[in-house]
Amino acid sequence: PDSLDDLAHVIMYEISKLIYRVTEADVTRACNQLKSSLQLHIDGTSPVAEDIGRQLLTYGRRIPAAELFARIDAVNVATVNRVANRFIFDRDVAIAAMGPIQTLPDYNWFRRRTYWLRY
Repeated sequence: PDSLDDLAHVIMYEISKLIYRVTEADVTRACNQLKSSLQLHIDGTSPVAEDIGRQLLTYGRRIPAAELFARIDAVNVATVNRVANRFIFDRDVAIAAMGPIQTLPDYNWFRRRTYWLRY
């Protein structure tokens, strides 16, 4: 409970970094991590069937790995900034907490950090 204020600050700092300070190295690292995770996830018949089903529901077809990786590699700093500005900058936030939350900042504290150019 004593560190809720610190935790809230760190969370909002990291979220705001998506808008203001994403580097090409960050994006490359995230893309590589996502591709590795996708490759490691498909290691049996059940995960493969689940992946096929998810792709059919989402895209209406099975996307080959080469196309999926090309889509991931197409993401760059400008893409991340554009999406973050659309969905994070100056937007309402949702907060859910339970337990001893007396030191959790109020909603307005979180909301202000979506548009402050402070970070």
